Amino acid sequence: MNKFSENLKKIRKDNHLSQEQLADEIGVSRQAISKWESAVAYPETDKIIALCEKFNLNIDDLLHKDIREVKGEEESSKNINKYLDDFLNFITNTINLFCNMSFKSKCKCLFEELVIGTILLVICLIVGELGESLLYTTFDIVPDKLFSVLYSIFSSVYVLFAFTSSVVIMIHVFKTRYLDYYDKLKQDSIKDEALPVEQLGAKEKSEESNKINLKKKEDKIIIRDPKHSEYKFINGLFKGIVGFIKFFVLCFSIVLFASLVSLFCLLIVSFLVIKTGLVFIGLLLAVLSSAIINLVMILLSLNFVFNRKNDKKKMIWSFVISLALFGMGIGLVIVGLLNFEYSKNDQNLLKTEYMEIDMKNNLIFGYYYPEIEYIESHNENIKIEYTINKYCEINHSNLSDNVIHIWASCENPIKLVKEVINNFNTKKIVSINNHLQDIKIYTSKENIEVLKNNYKNYTDGEVQYQNTINSYEKKINELQAKIDEYIQNEEEYQEEINNLKNQLLMYESSNE
Repeated sequence: MNKFSENLKKIRKDNHLSQEQLADEIGVSRQAISKWESAVAYPETDKIIALCEKFNLNIDDLLHKDIREVKGEEESSKNINKYLDDFLNFITNTINLFCNMSFKSKCKCLFEELVIGTILLVICLIVGELGESLLYTTFDIVPDKLFSVLYSIFSSVYVLFAFTSSVVIMIHVFKTRYLDYYDKLKQDSIKDEALPVEQLGAKEKSEESNKINLKKKEDKIIIRDPKHSEYKFINGLFKGIVGFIKFFVLCFSIVLFASLVSLFCLLIVSFLVIKTGLVFIGLLLAVLSSAIINLVMILLSLNFVFNRKNDKKKMIWSFVISLALFGMGIGLVIVGLLNFEYSKNDQNLLKTEYMEIDMKNNLIFGYYYPEIEYIESHNENIKIEYTINKYCEINHSNLSDNVIHIWASCENPIKLVKEVINNFNTKKIVSINNHLQDIKIYTSKENIEVLKNNYKNYTDGEVQYQNTINSYEKKINELQAKIDEYIQNEEEYQEEINNLKNQLLMYESSNE
């Protein structure tokens, strides 16, 4: 009897019910409840069953057991199940949220978590360094083995605590910022589905500027509710990085503009080879398709920078068709080039000239052109014969020096380009360069021997000079390796000295 009266009073108070309220729900008078709690009277069987149904109790527990112990066991079991259900619901809601988020919102969510994680990592590292310094200061007199054990324990505990707390903080921020808002949108969507069509239309119109309703399963969430709280520093960082990216995209679009102008110039220039047939048609298609692809990329870049929508279908079709045309153009150019004639040296473009140099005993010639043909003659000086492009002129180093260098330069490239175009229109590809060819030296036999010996001695000296440099570099590397080894040994000796000092201090402190 006493157990029942105590249990009844306990469960009534736990449920915040007065005697009168409980009496009304059970269908008895307030005096009856008072008598039951005072153990003056005992309820009838149907009233006991009603109490058990109301408070979800077992009859035996209500009448004979301590209701606090029974509730404690039930709460413990319920808590375990509740934690498991909450974890599974968190995983499910997270997956559903990411499946329904827009791409921009996904990037923003991941960026926020990355920033928060980075900040927490920096804080943990700073606290860890401070804690490590404090640990070394506090346990400096402790023996090394004991200190190692204590250091391992403290480090493990701190790492576990830092990791757990960081994960909890990141999950809490994610839940507050996104999952709770996602639940709110779902609840609003359910309420909107229950509204009449007229009211739903008016509600959507009034809230159109605030948020996106989940009217369809495939709708994407955009986090832009003004009532939804945001972390300003994260939002500022996100905008700063987006602005930085937009700046580089804008610079890239300027490059694309320049390339587009170049392509249009190339389009005009391509009409100079109109006589080539398939090559001209293929080149025209390739340039036009490249210009369209370039234009699509410019539009994509500018729309990204200025937050404008892209007409995806038109852009995709334009890009695909342009690629197909570009491939066709390249194919036509290749087919057309198969009918061209290739000539490495066209005699019509070459000219042969001569120059004379006074002979000197220390004269060196041929260092830049080792393939020279020496021809004996009665000429006491040196006569040099060479072949170059007819649009180029010969240049040479100071003839008063002992090392003579000659080279060709084309000072009228317009004529050279015109020659190339004319040959191209006649379906000929001629190799045109400004290099000296067929160099011959006419001089006496004695001069030839002197020139060859001078050239050999000069090249041998260059080789010896290079070998000397390589030898010095090798010695420098060996000395540097020894220096590094000495520095490493010095660090090891310094560490050993510090350990000996610590042992000496510990020994002195133990003797005191």
